[in-house]
Amino acid sequence: MFLFPIASKKSIQGAKKHATMVACKSRYQHHFIPMKSIFFTIGFLVFLSRAIAQETDYGEHQPFASYWFVQELLEWSFEKDANAKFNRSQVPLASRFLNDSTTLGDDRPKVPGIISLVAPHTTSKHPSQGFPSVNQYAFPYWQYIDYFVQWGGSAAEGIIVPPLATWTDAAHKNGVKAIGTVFFPPNVYGGKQEWVYQFLQQKEDGSFPVADQLIAVAESYNFDGWFINQETYDLKSGTAKQMIEFIEYYRRNSNLKLVWYDAMIDDSRVIWQDELNNHNQVFFQKEGLSMSDVFFINFRYNPVNLEDSKTLANKLGRSEWDLYAGIDVQAKSYRTVAQWDALFDEKGPKNTSIGLYWPNSTFDISETKEPEDVYRNENKFWNGGTEIKTRFAKSKWKGFAKYFEPRSVINTLPFKTNFNYGLGRFYKENGVTVSNKEWHNLSIQDILPTWQWQVDSTKVRTTLSFEDSYEGGSSLLLEGTENTKIPLYKTNIELDKKLYFEVVSKSMDDIALEFFVSLSNGEELDFPLKRGGSWAKTKITIPTRKNIKLVSMGIKTLDQGKALLGEISMFQKKETSPAIPDFTVQIFPKEEQSELYIHFNTMEQGVQHTIYSVNAQNEKRWLGRTPSQDYYISALPLSAGTIKIAVQSVGSGGHKGKMVYKTLALD
Repeated sequence: MFLFPIASKKSIQGAKKHATMVACKSRYQHHFIPMKSIFFTIGFLVFLSRAIAQETDYGEHQPFASYWFVQELLEWSFEKDANAKFNRSQVPLASRFLNDSTTLGDDRPKVPGIISLVAPHTTSKHPSQGFPSVNQYAFPYWQYIDYFVQWGGSAAEGIIVPPLATWTDAAHKNGVKAIGTVFFPPNVYGGKQEWVYQFLQQKEDGSFPVADQLIAVAESYNFDGWFINQETYDLKSGTAKQMIEFIEYYRRNSNLKLVWYDAMIDDSRVIWQDELNNHNQVFFQKEGLSMSDVFFINFRYNPVNLEDSKTLANKLGRSEWDLYAGIDVQAKSYRTVAQWDALFDEKGPKNTSIGLYWPNSTFDISETKEPEDVYRNENKFWNGGTEIKTRFAKSKWKGFAKYFEPRSVINTLPFKTNFNYGLGRFYKENGVTVSNKEWHNLSIQDILPTWQWQVDSTKVRTTLSFEDSYEGGSSLLLEGTENTKIPLYKTNIELDKKLYFEVVSKSMDDIALEFFVSLSNGEELDFPLKRGGSWAKTKITIPTRKNIKLVSMGIKTLDQGKALLGEISMFQKKETSPAIPDFTVQIFPKEEQSELYIHFNTMEQGVQHTIYSVNAQNEKRWLGRTPSQDYYISALPLSAGTIKIAVQSVGSGGHKGKMVYKTLALD
């Protein structure tokens, strides 16, 4: 089985040529490229044509995401790359927990997890900081995954792809590690042996220059490691030995993660084993050295394969949960026939963790690409229940929400959510529209509800609304017919002092909302929310309860009708105001529009910057929001040779600082 990242227009011709190849025999144990991989490529071409159809005419100074061939990477430096500053995430990795006694981390007992290989866009022409359209993929189920892999690379453009800063921002905010991709394609799909040899070049002092560069990129861009997918065959016999030494060097010279795909074995041949065994175990564990944090097992396993893999992992002193059995969902998403008997028992994963290949197919299978439709697909994918009919039998897509305990990062205060999906057809502040343009930027996606959704669907429908918001581009929509409790967020907050909530809601019908807080001692506190057809804020105070931890919160509907939830904020003291933003602007004028680079001279942890244009009537229009030190504005109208902008800093709890105005004259 092959894992195919995605290319752009330049790769179509070559990919189409390879897609016509029915089978290609390898000299290794009569190993054939399976027919499925051909449809894999055809499916890739369908996705590619859709992605290209959505491309925009970008500005001359639009920064794009990075990608390299090996020699290009060796010549790269952060200082020389004009786009690098826009590709750097500055959001730290949040700590996460399972419950009030289990904290997740590298030094904690292992639990089954999920690694997700997401292909959000083509390799090239991927804007660094989002899109001017909602018709692009965004991911809402971070609570069930532990690793996000930016899947990409192509033989035509570049084979080394770091994760996009916007995706790393969202991943880190949710405690998920972000991983880049190194892809050595099969020869029939453009792979070249020389790329592998270039990658493994070694200096006389024993160092590996490419490993040093991979480390430098990850540290500069603030992500967590690399996925190595080596599927190029006909390599020299000693290549595997060099790869092993390369990995040892990488591991000993960094704290970065490494993900290895089950393709190349210890004698340099490419033979997918579909398990951990004596042919590939050296890429998982070598004596006392962990070679890979995640070992991604190829897709054609059976129950015995995974049972044997678990036994060997334990024998090597490793947890079976460091093994991730792959599920290929690229073509059919939640209609994929998976080998559940090999993966799960009634409690969940039984021998290995789970590896998802191309779960962004929830977007690909959508006919409209509108966020409502894509989000419905996401719910079906993660929650399961869809019946699948084949020529031979019926089966059911199990999903993952029932089998994995959701992770949470809500263990410190303040916390605020506006249920912002990371995209919108508009942008609102305090319920007032400040932009009518579409946008997509995962850097400002909120932490979405832990449970999406644990409700009786016959009594209430719960979803995200992309038609109204209090802040951002979305809100939580509740349609109730009976009294129903809706769990929202898993939290772990010690009540050693008073706790305050502010909840913003709106009722479109005669519906009453009640907010409840569950405590670890079993006590439940209920608070009615204000009613009305416009956004209203309810303030709630919970007195000090030492050594009691808040574990969940939710909504109770009391009457039939619809309502929106626009904000929940939780704090024990009011935030201090963020510092007044100090920034510089570089202007690129063209006719009646200009592009802007904005650079913030100082950065505060947890602070985002909101940027507006200001017209002659002193009216503000929202241009964007970012946690980054450098931000790109694609188009700003010129007026009499000047532009006027305003910038306001916002703390993690939503407290806004002083607005700063600048009028900039063109040279």
